[in-house]
Amino acid sequence: MIFTAKSAEFLRWAEEKERNIPQNIDGISVNIHDINNVKTSEIAKIKETINRYNSCIYSSSAPLESNITLLKFAELVGMRTYDCNNLESNEISTITPVENNKINYIPYTDKPLNWHTDGYYDRKPIFSWLLHCVNPATQGGENYLLDHELALREYVMRHDDINNLLAADALTIPESKDTSRAKISTYIFSFENQYKKLHMRFSMRKDNIDTSPKASAAIANLKRIIENDCGKYSLTYKLQKNEGIITNNILHGRNAFKDDKVKRKLLRIRSYERL
Repeated sequence: MIFTAKSAEFLRWAEEKERNIPQNIDGISVNIHDINNVKTSEIAKIKETINRYNSCIYSSSAPLESNITLLKFAELVGMRTYDCNNLESNEISTITPVENNKINYIPYTDKPLNWHTDGYYDRKPIFSWLLHCVNPATQGGENYLLDHELALREYVMRHDDINNLLAADALTIPESKDTSRAKISTYIFSFENQYKKLHMRFSMRKDNIDTSPKASAAIANLKRIIENDCGKYSLTYKLQKNEGIITNNILHGRNAFKDDKVKRKLLRIRSYERL
């Protein structure tokens, strides 16, 4: 596809995206009877929803029995290989506040998370992720979601040229001595993958991230669009117990939260497969 505002192919795609924009959370929600024994028809409905919106919120009537069961569910949806770059070095990461002064990762705190895609700092791209709620926060902790394809659509409609955002050095994340992570330069938008679908690597963060001189203006425009022009497309939802989100690594964030005696606890799976 030629991504310019005057391309007939792009305009057809943009119109189709607009027709499929969910009006509210109900548009991406799927009820399942038992996450431990999901029906074929329920998996089909989840896949259909993700195919249309790049995300799905599911709600199970039965509680999750184990992490093994959650992995089996993820496999049925289409996740087969997993990123283990987390505190537990495991396929499933427990996202909950960690009382450790050495832990600087915002996801493991009660602080807000600004717009980002998962794994933008990793060499191997994350194409999908799943969040399953074990315990919701007492106050706050809502997730907000934005289809990254809609962010691209809005950028092209306003600024036309995305070449600087396709550049392999658009973003640079410096090395991290705390995690032994090497310096990495990466694109923001790319179609150079086995799916030939849009993949995005992005963070709204201002610290510990650099932009190339050629891409800096485009990135600034993209940030303004996400913050000011995509509100009509974004959805906000607070996961409840036995609910979860599955996405093709769309843009997302999290509000700050407060806990009572029971801490907010989510289980996260990141996959190298697009769904």
